[in-house]
Order: sequence, then structure tokens, then C-alpha cells
Amino acid sequence: MKELPCCLNSVLSQDKRIAVMGVGSELRNDDAAGMRLIEKLRKSINRENVIFIVGGTAPENFTGVIKDFKPDELIIVDAAHMGASPGEIRLLESDEIGGLSFSTHMLPLPIMLKYLELELNCRVMCIGIQPENTEQGFSMCQEVTEAVDKLADMFNEVFSKK
Repeated sequence: MKELPCCLNSVLSQDKRIAVMGVGSELRNDDAAGMRLIEKLRKSINRENVIFIVGGTAPENFTGVIKDFKPDELIIVDAAHMGASPGEIRLLESDEIGGLSFSTHMLPLPIMLKYLELELNCRVMCIGIQPENTEQGFSMCQEVTEAVDKLADMFNEVFSKK
């Protein structure tokens, strides 16, 4: 795991094309974390070199959109069972996520990320947020809600400096 604010500063530079995709299910409580982050960022960040994608439970359906955008950096945000405390945020390189549980996706996330990395020749990273509950429901726990807010603040802070 790398320190998130430091890595975001190095990744989110003004001259790079950046795609940020939130994935998960809005029908499974904390699994909606990535989707909620994208909603927040779309309201606060408007740049030509950045695209925000709501990937849902089938992020592989958006590979064409990502390929057409031709990003230098692709950041995937998702709830991930990492054996951590609810709401804990970790920045993971794509090769680190093989053993983690991203269970609500049609195509296993590691396979999609490897495909995009090879196809786009860009760096792919995943930001995981430890969920407390991914059973069916519509409410995120307080820790995951706070983690989403914290991540949104980090993205906004980095982009406001650029």
C-alpha cells in the first residue's frame, strides 16, 4: 500500500489525461462507495483532461469509452474486501489486487485491469475502500461514507493546486 495523497499528487498532473471510474453496486450498501465518489467528483471537477465514469457492476462495458479517451492514468475506485477496518482506503497497483475480493462484477476486475493496461499502455491503479456491509440494501455505513468524502476532498485538493 502506498500513501494516497502523495500518489494522487504524482498521478493527477495537469498535462495528463486521467480517467477515474467508480465501480460497484448501488443496491449493495457499502459496495456503492466508488459510484458515490464519482457522483461527488462530477459536481466539483470539470476539466477537459479528466473523465469520470460510473462503471456499475459491469465496468468492462466502459472499456470502449476509456480507450476512446486515451488516458495516461486510469484510476478505479471500488469497495474491496481487504481484511481492513470499514472505511479504510488503500491505493493498490493493478498487480496487487489479484487476491482481494471485488465480488459484484461480471468480469473479474483484475482481468479487466490487465486488459486495459496492455491495450492502452497506461498506468492503472485501484483505490479500494474496505466495506462493512455489501448485503442488499441502500445505505452506506458512516465509515465508508466518511472515506468517500475524504477521497473526494483529496481529489479536489490535488486538482485545485494544478
